[in-house]
Amino acid sequence: MARTRVRSGRINGTRITVDLGSEQLYRGVRVLAAAQGRPLRDVVSEALRDWIEKQEELEDVADFVAAGGEPEQPLDDVMRELPGE
Repeated sequence: MARTRVRSGRINGTRITVDLGSEQLYRGVRVLAAAQGRPLRDVVSEALRDWIEKQEELEDVADFVAAGGEPEQPLDDVMRELPGE
């Protein structure tokens, strides 16, 4: 369940409840976050951002594969467009 707190039309924060499925995983993350002086919220936010970025990279790879691994533009044209060329 996700809950969002809204004041004056702005989103101030979003809360989620996550079942990690492992007490050991929770303890490990909590201990490492504390050792780094980081709130668990920051660690989770970073992990989710990294996951989103990975999904975007996978989409790029899928697009490349779908194009048959061929660039849409000849390499010579791309090289001419690079700064300093």
